[in-house]
Amino acid sequence: MIRFWYGSGSPYSWRVQLLLEEKGLPYEPVLLSFQKGDHKAAEHLARHPHGKVPALADGDVALYESTAIVEYLEERYQEPLFLPRDPTRRGHVRIEEIEATEYFGGKFRDLARQVFFTPAAERNPGAIACAQAGVRHEIERLEARASRRRGAWIMSDDGPTRADVTWIPFIEIAARAGVDLDSQHTPWLHAWRDRMRARPSYRASYPPHWRQA
Repeated sequence: MIRFWYGSGSPYSWRVQLLLEEKGLPYEPVLLSFQKGDHKAAEHLARHPHGKVPALADGDVALYESTAIVEYLEERYQEPLFLPRDPTRRGHVRIEEIEATEYFGGKFRDLARQVFFTPAAERNPGAIACAQAGVRHEIERLEARASRRRGAWIMSDDGPTRADVTWIPFIEIAARAGVDLDSQHTPWLHAWRDRMRARPSYRASYPPHWRQA
């Protein structure tokens, strides 16, 4: 049985959980509380030395960092494939993963710091507006790339790939930070998000504390 340690709302955790669900793998989810500091406890630091999420154990295999985990899951449990066998298409999927986790994620950190981790009375409206503009720019870049491909999914019409399961958590958490999709300005992404939301994997892995909001 796979064990999966995660934080509710973490796009990096959600990315892994979506892939676990899409591949139909049995796993035991272990929810860590950021508020209680579970991710900084000695027990978790033994799994992830940087005190972050996610972490995963599969028998004798212990991994941390979402990129390493999704790579392992794709290689260890190949069906259904979420990374194309064709090297060119595989490279393009990996580019989208990097766009999401590094470039978009980097822009989003400043916004998250203000909106999620700063008391309301201490937030800087100017900093929030600037961070939101940076996040919105990255969303518009994704809209332009994906719409040019003219498929149902970010990379193609063949079905979702790791690009889709990596991007949807970031798109959803950006909306909660005030940068939502707009059917007029980002029509392709707006329709794609509806398709992702309709998938059983999305409903099964939706962040627990968001359900209660």
